[in-house]
Order: sequence, then structure tokens, then C-alpha cells
Amino acid sequence: MAKPVPERKITAAGNHETEYQVIHQQRMAVVRSYNLWYAFAHLLAHSYFWLLLNLSLTLSSQPLMIATALTASLMIWFAYRAVLTIDRGVVSLYPRIIFLELTLGYDFYRDYLRRRHRGDTERSFIERCEGIHAKNPAELWDQIYSLFKEKDFPADRRITAHFKSAAYLSVALFWVIIGLILVPDYFPWR
Repeated sequence: MAKPVPERKITAAGNHETEYQVIHQQRMAVVRSYNLWYAFAHLLAHSYFWLLLNLSLTLSSQPLMIATALTASLMIWFAYRAVLTIDRGVVSLYPRIIFLELTLGYDFYRDYLRRRHRGDTERSFIERCEGIHAKNPAELWDQIYSLFKEKDFPADRRITAHFKSAAYLSVALFWVIIGLILVPDYFPWR
């Protein structure tokens, strides 16, 4: 009779190990998807801008030129907001990742979150989870899930600065080019 208990533990550990691998693959797939989405959206916005800018110069249409810059800018900001939304999917995996690491005795992602730059809330969440004394995995999961607050993992710490910088630089580029084209018409340099 003593044999089935260890087998259940091994099976449960095996299931947790498999789930841990699957959840990290899922996390990486979500990260890849928002990186590809952002790159594609930037390529699309810049292609659109240059194509319609060329058309507006050919037609000598200032309203089309301004509408082109405005639309391309909105495309960039939409892409940035979409990436922030997709990233929340990664954050929603954190409680389960932490639960699995505590169950399996791993410290990979907990250590990563603990070392985050300006990550006091992440560090606090990890420390509170590590301090949990649970009798079984179900109780551990309930306590970890109750400690998790999505606002403790803000997007400005998750989405690196280069996403926001790329958005600002692209929008600035659109408007600087429009300004360089239109300003000489209204303020001739003499």
C-alpha cells in the first residue's frame, strides 16, 4: 500500500515538470508574437507613410500629406498599445510559473523577477510567495494566486524602453519630414 503514494508524487512531479516546460514555451511564444507584431506594424506604418508621402508630393496635396503623417502616427501608437495588451498575457502566467517553481524546487524565473531593475513589487511578490507555508499543492496555488496583483507588474518595467523609443522616434520622424516639406512654403528662407 505504501507504493502508490510515491508513484502519485512522481506522476504529479512529472506533470508539473511537463506543465513548467509547456508554460515557458507559451511565454516565449507570446513574447515572440508581440515582437513580430511590433516589427511588422512599424514596417507597415513606414511603408504606408513613404508611399502616401510620395503620392501627396506628386499630387501637391498638403491635406493628404498631413493625413498621411497622422495616420502613420496612429498606426505606430496602435501597435505599441497592442503590444502592451499582448504582454499582459505573459504577466498572467506569473502565478502559475511561480507555483511550479516552488513545487519543483526551481529558481530560474523567481531569480529573474527578483533581480529586475526597479522591480520592488516583483521582488516583494516573490518573497511573499516563498514565505508561504502550505500543506499541499492546491493550498499553495490558492495562496500564490491570491497574492498576485497584475498592477504589481507594470508594463513600463516589462516592455523595454526600446519599444517606446522606437514609437517616439518613428512618430517624430514622420512629423519632422512633414515639417521640413511644409515650413519653407509658409516661412521662406530669404
